[in-house]
Amino acid sequence: MFDFFTYFIYISLLIILSMLTGYKQNFAPLDLSLEEKSRLRVQHFVALLVISFIVGFRYEVGVDWAGYKEGFEYIKARPHLHFYDQYMEIGFFYVNKIVASFNLSYVWLFFIMAFISWFFFFKAVPKFLLPLFIFFLFTDEHFFWGMNGVRQFAAMSIWLVSIKYILDRKLLKYFLLLLLASLFHRSVLLLLPFYFIPYFKLNKKYLWICLFLGSLVIGSSNAFVNLIENLILWLGQKIEIIGLYVRYIDSNKLAINEETQLGFGFLFKILVNLLIILLSGKVIKKYPKTTIYFVLFFLGTILFNLSYNIQLLGRINNYFLIIRPIILAILVWYFWKNPKYRTVLVVFCMLYFLLFLRAIYNSSNMCTPFTFSFFN
Repeated sequence: MFDFFTYFIYISLLIILSMLTGYKQNFAPLDLSLEEKSRLRVQHFVALLVISFIVGFRYEVGVDWAGYKEGFEYIKARPHLHFYDQYMEIGFFYVNKIVASFNLSYVWLFFIMAFISWFFFFKAVPKFLLPLFIFFLFTDEHFFWGMNGVRQFAAMSIWLVSIKYILDRKLLKYFLLLLLASLFHRSVLLLLPFYFIPYFKLNKKYLWICLFLGSLVIGSSNAFVNLIENLILWLGQKIEIIGLYVRYIDSNKLAINEETQLGFGFLFKILVNLLIILLSGKVIKKYPKTTIYFVLFFLGTILFNLSYNIQLLGRINNYFLIIRPIILAILVWYFWKNPKYRTVLVVFCMLYFLLFLRAIYNSSNMCTPFTFSFFN
């Protein structure tokens, strides 16, 4: 569906955010310090307000938009509702309660959640990488998904910041950040053991290539899908966090991932995932600390190949696939320093932008048509 106003809003938003976050930035630093704690400037907070306004004041945009609206109105109509009388995580529940206590509408719930999510996304990478990171968050469709999976999107943003503390080997801060993220989506607690993975020993490019190709074959098997369904049912009885999501099976949402369309976009991202594995060696050799990001993403690519038609596993895998925009930003920045790669990089980014335009046309995660709540 072509809607001029929708294209105008999304493209303008991407341009404005890129300009604000790129203002007076040095795009060619001598080093890549991923553990750097980014201090946001005034223009970054202006950018946060802009995107929070667009996301917050949207109307009927996002697959779960109506569900979040109805949930908020349910809480607002019951001022004495207790946390244990509903299903939401405590952090998201009290954001609802606070907004309702000021007699504000649901748009402010979306506004605050967008501000929280994007604040942590802005803190997840060095400031010089932020414009590229935002570009790929948009063109890789995470932005659209974020207007659907509101709670998990917030948890994912905090998870990205917590990775810095794996780099710094600060277990307590990593643990506390994941606890904070779990206030919005409990599934993030499954990532607690990932602090202890020996990432530098897993930097085996050819092993990952074999696993990548093998997982593509296995993931297309109906027998494998049935096996995973039975496994999740069993794990759901043993592990509470997984058990919370077994309800997807009862509603026939486990075995078919409606969020994945097996077309050009799917094939393009499969090829991009393989390309990232192939190119990873050069970047890791120059900047060894990027190993953690690459290995986490490689795990995500394998899980994606195995679960692209299994919605429940796809939801869990979002914590790994959200790392792809960071890696793509690093790769573009790294190879841009060599003039002979610049034409290829421009073409690559243009392909991603065309994919972004196509996603709008196809109403990825019900992003189209876009309209504001105050027009309705």
